[in-house]
Amino acid sequence: MLKLFSKRKYRTLNKIQISATALRHNLNLYRQLLPNKTICPVLKANAYGHGLIEVAQTLKKENPEFLIVDSLYEAYKLKKANIHSKILILGYTITENIKYKHLPFHFAVSDFESAQILAKKKAKVHLKIDTGMNRMGFTPQELATFLPKFKEWNLDVKGVLTHLADPDNPQDNSFTEKQLTSFKKIVSQVHQTGFKPKWIHAGQSAGSLKQSGDFINMVRLGIGFYGINPFHKTDPAFQKLSDLKPALELISTLVGIRKINKNETISYGRTFKANRKMTIGIVPVGYYEALPWNLANKGFMEVKNVLCPIIGKICMNYTIIDLSKVKIPQIGDAVIIYSQNIKNPNSIIKMAKLAKTLPYELLTRINQSIRREII
Repeated sequence: MLKLFSKRKYRTLNKIQISATALRHNLNLYRQLLPNKTICPVLKANAYGHGLIEVAQTLKKENPEFLIVDSLYEAYKLKKANIHSKILILGYTITENIKYKHLPFHFAVSDFESAQILAKKKAKVHLKIDTGMNRMGFTPQELATFLPKFKEWNLDVKGVLTHLADPDNPQDNSFTEKQLTSFKKIVSQVHQTGFKPKWIHAGQSAGSLKQSGDFINMVRLGIGFYGINPFHKTDPAFQKLSDLKPALELISTLVGIRKINKNETISYGRTFKANRKMTIGIVPVGYYEALPWNLANKGFMEVKNVLCPIIGKICMNYTIIDLSKVKIPQIGDAVIIYSQNIKNPNSIIKMAKLAKTLPYELLTRINQSIRREII
């Protein structure tokens, strides 16, 4: 019996559907908007919750110059899955791992010790410059001091990058312009030292549309690749990305239906009290799987094209919804947690607004145990 079951595809209560068409559309939209730039998808944080391997596999025909990840772990995971694109690791890599691991990747390097070890390993590096983010990267002063040493070591500098701190500011681009001016000077210094980096990159989904200058030739495409507009509606750049298509839909299953009477309460803390007789539904998605706890009593799910308010506190593995407007709900009905339709109240963008957070957080917090399916 177990052998027979193992040959079937296990049916899950929760699944994520990823639209390959939407991903390719979003990538090509940026290619059209920035025809002189090389657009490289960012797949860090489990491809922004969409599934690292699944998304990488959809990109094989697109042949991006780089797939960009955060960690050595993510890079090796792609390599193990027979993804043959070049991989750029943006995050910090423990120097001990650099010493003992085979390194067929490109590394963003932010400190002297890592640069020294990567030089000995003859690894390909992108010098990361801090022009105002105050996070990772060489300061302009540090880099001026270190460049002669890097040249002495024959450090294999394939790229130079910085990270823009405020490109989605709808009213003021001055800090972005200040960063880019500083970055241009640093790139010039790198060239003057005798390095010939092929890839110069500063812009992400937002910053790529705010930067000027032909010296930048590569874009690290993050949230925009997944169909989320990084700009506020008041930003002049918002309209340029109005055709982005969200790629992810999170779908669950109705696993319980019950009737409750007026004045009965729902879930922990009894924060919801029924003001009438109600039909309620139990959905096996909680804060462990995806939902922020503060969507209690204000988020929405969708059953049979009907919006169903979340009622009561969200539990670890369950959420309760109001099914009163759904005609003949049944156990096993599909429940759309996050809709691909940006107009729906349960879209990622609108649910993030209700939760007083960012779409980035809702996407990346979706548990990796939930099956991702490319459609």
